Amino acid sequence: MKTGAFALFVVAALAVAGPAHAVLVTGTVVDHAGKPVEFATVSVPALKLGAATDTEGRFTLDLPEGRFAIEVAQLGYERAKLELSVSAAIRPLRVVLADQPVELAEVSVTASSFGKVGKSEGATLRRMQVMTTPGGAADVFQSLRALPGSNAPNEGAAVYVRGGPPSETLIRLDGGTIGHPYHYERASGGLFSALDSYMLKSAFFSSGGFSAKYGGVLSGVLDIETQDPMNLKTVSFGANLVGGGLSSSWSLIPDKLAFVGSMRASDSGLLFRLYGSSTEFETAPSSQDGAGRILYRYSPTGRLALTSLTTSDRSDVIAHVLNFRGAYIEQAANQFTALQLQDVIARKIAIKGQLSGQYYHSDWTYGPFGASQTERNAQGSVDLVWPLGPRHELSFGASAIHHDVEITGAFAADSTDYQRGAPVRYYDTRPTIDTPGFYVEDKMRVWGPLYATAGARADWQSTNRAWTADPRAALAWRVDEHQTLRVAGGRYHQPPEARFLDPTYGNPRLSALTADHAIAGYEWKSDYGNVRLEVYRKRYRDLVTNEAATFYANGGRGESRGVDVFTQGTYRWLTGWVSYGYMEAKRKELDDPRVVPSVYGVKHSLTLVSTYQVRSAWQLGGRYGYSSGRPYTPVIGRTYDAGRALWRPVFGEHQSARMPDTHRLDARVTRLFSLPKGIGLPASSICVGYAEIMNVLATHNALEYYYNADYSQRYARASYFARRLIVAGFALTW
Repeated sequence: MKTGAFALFVVAALAVAGPAHAVLVTGTVVDHAGKPVEFATVSVPALKLGAATDTEGRFTLDLPEGRFAIEVAQLGYERAKLELSVSAAIRPLRVVLADQPVELAEVSVTASSFGKVGKSEGATLRRMQVMTTPGGAADVFQSLRALPGSNAPNEGAAVYVRGGPPSETLIRLDGGTIGHPYHYERASGGLFSALDSYMLKSAFFSSGGFSAKYGGVLSGVLDIETQDPMNLKTVSFGANLVGGGLSSSWSLIPDKLAFVGSMRASDSGLLFRLYGSSTEFETAPSSQDGAGRILYRYSPTGRLALTSLTTSDRSDVIAHVLNFRGAYIEQAANQFTALQLQDVIARKIAIKGQLSGQYYHSDWTYGPFGASQTERNAQGSVDLVWPLGPRHELSFGASAIHHDVEITGAFAADSTDYQRGAPVRYYDTRPTIDTPGFYVEDKMRVWGPLYATAGARADWQSTNRAWTADPRAALAWRVDEHQTLRVAGGRYHQPPEARFLDPTYGNPRLSALTADHAIAGYEWKSDYGNVRLEVYRKRYRDLVTNEAATFYANGGRGESRGVDVFTQGTYRWLTGWVSYGYMEAKRKELDDPRVVPSVYGVKHSLTLVSTYQVRSAWQLGGRYGYSSGRPYTPVIGRTYDAGRALWRPVFGEHQSARMPDTHRLDARVTRLFSLPKGIGLPASSICVGYAEIMNVLATHNALEYYYNADYSQRYARASYFARRLIVAGFALTW
């Protein structure tokens, strides 16, 4: 088990710390369907006081007795104004916000999207769901595993989308592309997110057919926005068996300047001493991360936001590769900064621009090998939205991305020999990739209940000095107020990875990889539930393959097709969802002799999540996950190499065998409470205590196979969560 495995930082519902007055006024802000509206601004202009609603729509104000005007506002809703007579006998308020009459936002044309799109939420991944989902470890990437389209072949945090590797999914943070957003990252991705869930506002996830404004990836998009409260004052502290964290939101100048930040640290030493570990460690892994965001509202429509994320981690684990056993030591640091601007020009055109930069460095050693990798990336983009009418909207924009990757070190020249004296391939390279591009997209109501989105983008790639053109389109037919049919299709391009571009051991003239998406779906949605069914087909061309003359070439191809089903519902105090995916994926890439089953996904994946509110202060939750075994290449024999004095494996057909199926059940109990005033601290708002049982059934899932020295015996390496573990913690909020 690695250190982030139980970094469960649960933050309670947010509250406002205001000045002391005679009367405590409380209330709830809801929409027309009675659902809570989070982060709505509740202000009393005459007193220059304000508050923000928490994730349950609740707010608190300390007001003097008298009569005052109160204003309630949130993006996507009409502003509400009411007169309030404040006295000691005042009852809790209930404010209902009406939807803004923006007709285009009523229907989400985009297929395969899970997140908030205008006011059409579909299967929304909310921040509180991320922090309280059983088995999700309060982590946005682990929580994504419960959504359709994400069918990872292991228990890590990396996002595998419909048969594609993690590198085929674009991850954005506040508009800027962020690489390596994980702790304890390896070739197959990391284990946990490097971003504290406290910072999360929304996570838009698309597993295909996404908008033309997103470029440079073949499979999916995860677009993360951090929270931006202007008038919130709160401080939270949380701790559990592996570490602790501190977070805060603070209004520096009401309605003008605000700060949001968090910092975390973890160390698995105590957890390992209590329960042991399914993995051998030389030293207990540790990680640290900190994030901050400054928001400045310089006009009624204009806003600047500066986001910074700094992370680091170290692990020293005994790892097995084939018949070699050795210590894998890695330490990594990542710094990301993004500056965002949004405003309205000419009173009509919404503009959003961003500049971001990232510096990443990692060092690793394993046996006789080791390397360093440094990345210096920069990006800028501008997006404009021009509403041509209540049923017609034009979007356009441009972007420029610069990737600068430096790789230095010694790598294995023979993939079956990791012993001392093994042949080594030395790298000392610094490839760069520049991809400027632009797009245009038109959203319109074609006729009656038929809506359409048509767009295209063009990007220039510096490696082969060529332009790519990507047409994309989608149609949505709103059958009635509950049902919608969608179809979408488009072309997508992605630059090759930097490791293939070395001028000595690679091909610096590789062209972009290509994928074509085709999707059809049905959605039924009401105030009580949501059902989605989608069928898809994704065809690959120009994948990277091994080539004798140039090391690498664009000779690969592949296909992924399947069905995703998602059902979400609420009945009284019971909420939950079921996600199922079926996928057939095949690829020919690198040394594959032909098209073979893809290792980047599984054929069947099923997730069931449920929470039950026993009383107002108690919540029980459970999560069950099942997936069929991933493909792998089996060892079917052995030969002895007298020159190297070692045994070598004889492999079967590529990806011709499958790992065993995996099962895992997690359970969680959560208790809400508050602390009275004392020891110099004010009374707390709602706080959280919790206990979670990871892998309740103690299922011994296998992650991969390794062998003894002469390949006469095979062993299964246990997955990250192969033991039953109980983790308890708390979070206090003032």
